[in-house]
Amino acid sequence: MKLADKTAVITAATSQFGHVIARAYVNEGADVYLHDWPENKSELEALQKELQSPGRKVEAATFAINTTAGAVQLADAAMKAFGKIDILVNTTSGPAHGPFFEYTEAKFRATLDRGVTTYFLTCQAIGKEMARAGHGKIINLSSIVGRIGSGGAVGWGADRGGIDSMTAAIAQAIGPYGINVVALARGATDTTVYPKDAIDDRLRRMAFGRLGRESDIIGPAVFLATDDAGWITGSVVYCDGGYVTAAATDAADRPKEIPYRGK
Repeated sequence: MKLADKTAVITAATSQFGHVIARAYVNEGADVYLHDWPENKSELEALQKELQSPGRKVEAATFAINTTAGAVQLADAAMKAFGKIDILVNTTSGPAHGPFFEYTEAKFRATLDRGVTTYFLTCQAIGKEMARAGHGKIINLSSIVGRIGSGGAVGWGADRGGIDSMTAAIAQAIGPYGINVVALARGATDTTVYPKDAIDDRLRRMAFGRLGRESDIIGPAVFLATDDAGWITGSVVYCDGGYVTAAATDAADRPKEIPYRGK
């Protein structure tokens, strides 16, 4: 098992990618502390129950971690449960879509509040515990919109771009304490709702001719939490099936019929 004897805190654990990563970490031998927002309490309890297994310790609690007090409360609870925190995975988000000239200040602030602000506070609170231990892995789930933007969700692009830049800054700040900090940027998934012509255009440009799946995040999320990734820090790791590259790809150079759709 790749994460045997490790402990992990996963924020927004019932989110699209949070629950996938949580299952993977438990399967790889980690004890996991599941966090989510108070309004997701019932879903969190169900996930905790599902992941309970012999030899694994799975704790869960709801905290509003967009304040210093909430983030510290999460760190204290995880330390009380496990005695150490080896891994932090941030997956909180609050994307809001809408035309730019109609995009409200409230939407913009709310998106950053649930995203980059929360990441900053949890990195700080849990990073202090890791610093005392002299080691740790922090994985900040991000998105390709941090690089290529999204005209229909300006707050979302600002939030994920802020996470990417902040990840590099935090990596430099706490690297001397033996802590790796990376951003894991995902691309569009097959659960995303697009008009058919937009999907067809994307598929013709995509390297593998398909959109991503939630399960595609598992391998990178596990690897980045292991000692094998000990020389990777401050980076944005793109797990997007070539989506960023596809943005600059001429669809005319691609086959009209995609021969490979992935396994």
